Amino acid sequence: MEEKRQTIVFMRHGVAQHNVLDKDGRPPSLKDPEMFDPPLVAEGKCQVLDAGERLRIWWHTTQMGEQIELVICSPLTRCLQTAALALLPGERYFRGFAEPTFCCMELIREAYGMSYPDRRRTKELLTNSWPQIHFDPQMPNDDEAWKLDERESIPDVIQRVNFFLQWLIQREETNIVVISHGVWIECCLHAHCPQALQQGDRVHNADLFAGECVSVGGQFRGLENVRRLES
Repeated sequence: MEEKRQTIVFMRHGVAQHNVLDKDGRPPSLKDPEMFDPPLVAEGKCQVLDAGERLRIWWHTTQMGEQIELVICSPLTRCLQTAALALLPGERYFRGFAEPTFCCMELIREAYGMSYPDRRRTKELLTNSWPQIHFDPQMPNDDEAWKLDERESIPDVIQRVNFFLQWLIQREETNIVVISHGVWIECCLHAHCPQALQQGDRVHNADLFAGECVSVGGQFRGLENVRRLES
């Protein structure tokens, strides 16, 4: 059976409001409703602009003329903003390249429940605010997954990762960027390419990891050659 390889880059969103420590070095309470779906702060916006430039340079120097075809992001605002800033429209048509397709899927959102930063806004608001992004038709309008008294487990996050990767290999695009969250990306790498994270390493804001998604006969087989793209 024929092997298929897709180049894939995982990017974590930049620093958002809930990632900022107070003047005493303490993180905000994630159970505070004021932390509902927080946006990027100024530092985070600068981070993702820099990460986008690093991504473009890496792609240009390593991918032999290939261009990013598909960008998939989480429906949380910090990831939507990261996608827009890191892959600014207009960067490609000067060189005669088509813009990538932008999609949004719940399968790559952060672990949800109990933590207000991981509760998403309504699909109606998001589609009206981000008309350039194609939202999954199966996404319900309201965030039916998030619960105040129950947190999604790590095995359940890994199951979502697996569903996503099996969906991804059915796509015809072979040059892909996935914009997600720290826990989701860590679960993905630990499950399918554990050597990409050394013991105790974490996925930090605006981190980039590049590798290959391998499938055979329409079945996902693994992630290979995944490495962190250093700044």
